[in-house]
Amino acid sequence: MNSTGERYQAALHRIPAPGAGCHAALLGVANVGIMAGLSDTEILADIRASIPPGTRQVPDREIMDAITKARREVTPGATATGYRPARRQVARPIIDGQATRTKLIRTGDGAGPADISELSPIRFDHAPGYRDALMVLSLYDAAEHVYVGDQYGREVKPVSAWRGMIEGRQAAPWPNIMPNPVDGQAHEIGDGKRSFRCDAAVCAFRYAVVEFDTLPKPEQFAFWYSIIHGGLLDVAVLLDSGGKSLHAWVRVNLADRAAWDVEVGTRFYGPDGVFTALGADRACRNPSRLSRLPGHYRAEKAKWQTLLYVNPTEARR
Repeated sequence: MNSTGERYQAALHRIPAPGAGCHAALLGVANVGIMAGLSDTEILADIRASIPPGTRQVPDREIMDAITKARREVTPGATATGYRPARRQVARPIIDGQATRTKLIRTGDGAGPADISELSPIRFDHAPGYRDALMVLSLYDAAEHVYVGDQYGREVKPVSAWRGMIEGRQAAPWPNIMPNPVDGQAHEIGDGKRSFRCDAAVCAFRYAVVEFDTLPKPEQFAFWYSIIHGGLLDVAVLLDSGGKSLHAWVRVNLADRAAWDVEVGTRFYGPDGVFTALGADRACRNPSRLSRLPGHYRAEKAKWQTLLYVNPTEARR
């Protein structure tokens, strides 16, 4: 009988191409990897490298979902020769999300943009526009690389270059920014493609993006007012997307991707996580998540993306 490690390697080599059964196979491979004693980060890297070309690209979050599910189901100490799935239990969220959210909204009831801006350690009285983008970029060192662009762009630049372009144009024509800095290098993302702004490119796991795209806007203002006023989370940036949601950048300052997967991927956005329970958008759980760039004018909505709150200083823990 093969060892668990050999069975794991065999499972990796048997992963079908995307579009031909790849998704269904991920859970089984993750199960064997966990039984082999590997970390989530190691399993993610192995699966990513083993997925053959197919009809679609498999995102890291799809792989992590399979690993998270496998981690819940596999009994600690089980082996591939004697697999025993854990007894399924009713999930118990870390908090009562509905009750907590309702309480926070009631506490902040009636708060609006001006009330939140009053809480900002850095006060700003300029009209909506490119200065909002410059204020957000001031959170980074000049030499750090960040992505600024649209949803499909590829180019990353040092912060100093983005600042120079915005100051020169006196405009922020790009709608999005990736809050976490990247290393400026291209990384393999499958199917022979490379990317400068993928999860693997992230080199500083600094901010987790949080948004509630199904919550009415007045309730979002009330919620975030209560969070910031009460010091319940270390919010570095809060902005109005000019659409249906506010975007918060919650400062996490994690050491590496493994720590991110535990803190943000599981404790924040896992099936039983805090923000999952509160009703936040779980699509925000990957480190290369985009946010809206404050100071950009959304012509299709005739509205500005506006900065509401900015705190460059890490809160004391």
